[in-house]
Amino acid sequence: MAKKNFAAAQAVELYIGNYRFDAIRIVETKEYRMSQNQILSIIGINRNWLIMLPLKSPKLNEKLTQQGLNHVTLSAEYTVNGVGTRAETISINDVRIIWRYFDTKGNLQAQRLIDALAEDSLTSRFNQVWGKQHTVEQRRIDDCRILSTPCPWTKMFETEFEENLARISKLHKKHIKNGLYYWEFIYSWMTAEEKAKLDIVNPVLENGRRKYKIHQMLSHETKQRLSPHVTSVLILMKSANSVAELRRLVQRQYGVEQPNLFDGWDVK
Repeated sequence: MAKKNFAAAQAVELYIGNYRFDAIRIVETKEYRMSQNQILSIIGINRNWLIMLPLKSPKLNEKLTQQGLNHVTLSAEYTVNGVGTRAETISINDVRIIWRYFDTKGNLQAQRLIDALAEDSLTSRFNQVWGKQHTVEQRRIDDCRILSTPCPWTKMFETEFEENLARISKLHKKHIKNGLYYWEFIYSWMTAEEKAKLDIVNPVLENGRRKYKIHQMLSHETKQRLSPHVTSVLILMKSANSVAELRRLVQRQYGVEQPNLFDGWDVK
């Protein structure tokens, strides 16, 4: 049996939201390609689907070919994050055609990917004419917003905030009741629209918690707007010796009645 030849390639991580792929570039031709296995498995399709397509579904194969599917695979060898990898790769044009086909068939993952890429493409064109560039991290956060998936985890509350909250609540900083204090003193300052969106993309589960950290499902603009409020609450918290005292300070600072969210609760 003849030894299989692998084209030399380079690769970096590519994120569409929290979906991770190898962004492959062939050394000789500079062509961009993706792993056939990765782009099919992410939408729950058997990795042999493309290989078997001409035999099992000739009419569909002809239709997709007319749309530009070229079926040309290339075995590539590359290293990403220090790990040597070999993969059967396809062109990014074929990736788009395959995802778009499964999008029309109601495949939820394919639909999300196509939606994200479509909006990203339009945004990129606006950025080009306005001369604005997105960082890789900002693009990933935007994708997550489009996909309604959690944004990459970043620390929103500094250690000083966590330690002072634990001091006045007299609870471990990871205690569930402290989590409710975060809502009382920080997240209750969100707008009605922001709260409504949060309840859609990250609803409260039967156990009373949310699936994701609250700030992972907030937009970049919301987190920026809340950031000065977090600082203000921290300053007040440093002067308080109890949660009740912090409530009084917040009420005095903002001229509002700060609710006690734990009335009627039996949180141990």
